[in-house]
Amino acid sequence: MIVGTAGHIDHGKTTLVRALTGVDTDRLKEEKARGISIELGYAYAPLANGDVLGFIDVPGHEKLVHTMAAGASGIDFGLLVVAADDGVMPQTREHLAILALLGVTRGAVALTKTDRADDARQAAVRAEIAALAAGTFLQGAPVFGVCASAAGDEGAAALKAHLHEQAQAMPQRGRDGLFRLAVDRVFTLPGHGTVVTGTAHAGEVRAGDEAAGLLLMPAGTRVRVRGIHAQNQPSETGVAGQRCALNLAGIDKNAIARGDWIADERCFLPSRHVDVALTLLASADAPVRAWSPLHVHIGAARHVAHAVPLSAESIGAGQSGWVQLVFDEPVCAMPGDRYIVRNAQATRTVGGGRVLDPNAPDRKRRSTARLQWLRALSDMLDGGSLRPVLEQAALGLDDAALQRLTGQPVRSVQAPEGALWIEARTEQAPRTLILAAHWDALRARIEQALASVHQGAPDEPGPD
Repeated sequence: MIVGTAGHIDHGKTTLVRALTGVDTDRLKEEKARGISIELGYAYAPLANGDVLGFIDVPGHEKLVHTMAAGASGIDFGLLVVAADDGVMPQTREHLAILALLGVTRGAVALTKTDRADDARQAAVRAEIAALAAGTFLQGAPVFGVCASAAGDEGAAALKAHLHEQAQAMPQRGRDGLFRLAVDRVFTLPGHGTVVTGTAHAGEVRAGDEAAGLLLMPAGTRVRVRGIHAQNQPSETGVAGQRCALNLAGIDKNAIARGDWIADERCFLPSRHVDVALTLLASADAPVRAWSPLHVHIGAARHVAHAVPLSAESIGAGQSGWVQLVFDEPVCAMPGDRYIVRNAQATRTVGGGRVLDPNAPDRKRRSTARLQWLRALSDMLDGGSLRPVLEQAALGLDDAALQRLTGQPVRSVQAPEGALWIEARTEQAPRTLILAAHWDALRARIEQALASVHQGAPDEPGPD
């Protein structure tokens, strides 16, 4: 399990992580001089069952929310940190909104700096936290009073025990998907070369696997993994849900940046047009209209895009709808990926949602057929079956499209009832999955067209 901290600046997130793990996640000289986190920090703690609990410590400053979002994209458990003397503050609210928009469903609250507040003040802040958490994934979550700077603090010990219990009870993520890791840090290690770190969103990677078919995306540069650290331990494999450090062969660190992906070559087809489901927060400062500029955070990346509402003329605060995001440069995403958006000035988180079609067209994007396709994708993501999208795919879907839609190797794709595989005429060409009803309709059209040709020219051998 990966725990991500969240909360306002100077509410004690880094001190709390140190109390829970013994690791100081502030590694930069400037961070130690200023006493605040500037970059993402990482710490790990062993569990009784042999697993390792990972922590991502995020900065709390309002100008560093983009860094926070990069770290939060891969967490399993949100740990909201609220100082007892300050109470709920602006970034407390924004960070909680970000976690909710990114689909985090499990969490707890740490009420820190309890040595600076009397019982009445602590009770008042607990009431603030309860009001803030109402209607979110933290509603009813435990609140641990903590004085993290005190050795042997009982609150920190109780929180640590709770996190360990939650981690050991959490089911393992499946390993059968196509591997992809969102890069949030890249550096050079003497004697080893280029290393990237990030959270594995899906699949499994093996050190030294020459046939893995991994690419640096969106550049499309082929890479090879020669060494892996998973959850801060040397490993032959890295799997979905783990923090991984990948030692890459044959590529310079300057060719890689935060926000890139190390991914199976079948995952992505980079695109400038991405159709998404968008929900604006009730606190959004403006509606989203045609060509509204937005800062989009997806995976570990941050991009600028313009929004084109699809299901309505505009989307107001507290409303939801479908939108096409038009980016300045090609981006990588898969259906179901979560994202957040900030306003044009990048000063406020205004909403977020999930990706529907990462390879959307730039024409006829609001046609009836397109909206039916988006509804089918939404139904697929909700129910897990390919049937809704196959109903909208009159010509079926080939292997490559199926793998990009499902994130699964084609051998793992389950054909729904009433669908059949059409084998290609050559070994190099992909197969096609199509509903039998669509296949029969295509065959009937072909037979009708042939009959018309022969009726009009009975002496001709037929079309070539």
